Amino acid sequence: MAKIDFTHKRILIIDDFSEYRRSVRKMFQALGAMDIDDTGSGDDAIEKIAGKPYDVILCDYNLGDGKRDGQQILEEIKHRDLLRYSTCFLMVTAENTMMMVMGAMEYKPDDYLTKPFTKNALLNRLERLLNRKSDFESVEKAIHRQDYIAALQACNERIEQKPKNMYEFMRIKADLSITLGNYSDAEQIYDAVIAIRRVPWALLGLGKVCFYTERFFEARDIFQELVDEHRSLMEAYDWLAKTLDELGETKEAQRVLTRAVEVSPKAILRQKALAQVAIKNKDLNTAEKSFRNAVDMGKLSCFREAADYTGLAKVLIEKKSPGKALELLEESKKLFEGEPEAALQSVVVQGLAYKTMGDENGLKKALNESAMLFESVRNYLSPEASLDMANSFFQLGEKDKASKIMQDVIKNNHDNEKLLKKAQSVFDEADMKDEGSRLIVETQQKIIAVNNEGVALVKNGKLQEAIEYFEKAAASAPENKIINANAAQAILMYMQKGGTTDKLIHKVKQYLERVRKVDPSYDKFHALIELFQTVVK
Repeated sequence: MAKIDFTHKRILIIDDFSEYRRSVRKMFQALGAMDIDDTGSGDDAIEKIAGKPYDVILCDYNLGDGKRDGQQILEEIKHRDLLRYSTCFLMVTAENTMMMVMGAMEYKPDDYLTKPFTKNALLNRLERLLNRKSDFESVEKAIHRQDYIAALQACNERIEQKPKNMYEFMRIKADLSITLGNYSDAEQIYDAVIAIRRVPWALLGLGKVCFYTERFFEARDIFQELVDEHRSLMEAYDWLAKTLDELGETKEAQRVLTRAVEVSPKAILRQKALAQVAIKNKDLNTAEKSFRNAVDMGKLSCFREAADYTGLAKVLIEKKSPGKALELLEESKKLFEGEPEAALQSVVVQGLAYKTMGDENGLKKALNESAMLFESVRNYLSPEASLDMANSFFQLGEKDKASKIMQDVIKNNHDNEKLLKKAQSVFDEADMKDEGSRLIVETQQKIIAVNNEGVALVKNGKLQEAIEYFEKAAASAPENKIINANAAQAILMYMQKGGTTDKLIHKVKQYLERVRKVDPSYDKFHALIELFQTVVK
């Protein structure tokens, strides 16, 4: 293992005890480091990380009551993309309790240290980590800039060299294949590794492949095996619950998430998932408890969302406590001031509370406020959030607003049978079964006609017109994978004839990234990726 020169390494020590920070500073100084910063505040640590590219971050897990902890610092800098690929993030804790250890490891720091530790122990850990970072530099650089194709190529080049850590490169290649929707490639890698040894990462990956390819029973068995044999592998619990939910086994999914929350209670996203599945099971007490946990944890987390407050408020309304719901929603409006989507969510649920209370004046005020907010956010909601919002508008008697939202969802997902079924169920709940069916069919036909017209332009060689046409269509349906794929294809064909430009390459990347986010397994997406590589070369 190569020796690391710490002379020019930039170090950040995060701990609420100044005496401890001084002792760790001396350790780094003894290793030759000169550029060393320290802080006892999580907020200050995030500001420092945002402003300086550190090579090593040593962060204590517990930074004092009522303050951000190490887990929340790590989740935020990852969420904001502040953590460079080359930075070593080590989580430190003085406690060895399961809750503390699981909390420290949930968001995957590079390593984990228990106090007290010696200078040599720190050096050995850092040398191993920094050498690994150096070995995977080309791959991780590409991943960091979200150039997954280049990362895959870099993996293939290193695998051909048969390095000592080839299995780690295979693991990254398989993960990248899943990201790009190349499920068959990923499955071949996982199968090859499992044939030698049933290692957890390969089993977890294979389970994900089965899930994405809708082999849910196979996925369930794999994730169940992982949960039974590796009880601290929290990701396996989450995937098992998702799979059980897909199979309609929502009560079992809730049991799995409840068990996971007992093992690692500080994972805010898992608390939200538990709340949602509890609502499906009509278990309002669990839903209320889990939403409250998410709200409390979110106060210092980057995963704080207005949806946690509105979700809890809806549960309170259903439990006949609309007054408490209104208090919570007022708190939400203050916390998320200046965010139109959050404001809309809050005011719509306020309307539901007023309706439950029989307060006509309050309901009228909420409806007027929602009308002002609606147009500004209708194009920015996720499909699931849109369906939820439409459902609320239907309950409030705002049929036009709800129908517009539903139309946008259908337009962007006209070929997604699973989502269209959910859309139909929203119409059914609103007593609009036949009308909803007609709207779905008519919207599907319109988007198909738009797509066919653009394809005809391409076939007739009118590529410039086709590009302009699909640009308008994609602006109207920004999440429609077929429209975006055809927009990318028109530009690629144009570049094949007339040459590439940075502007056109950038546009193609944008369209392909939209497709990848919606459906990375879409066959045409992979063909376009190959065409893109050929054209750019």
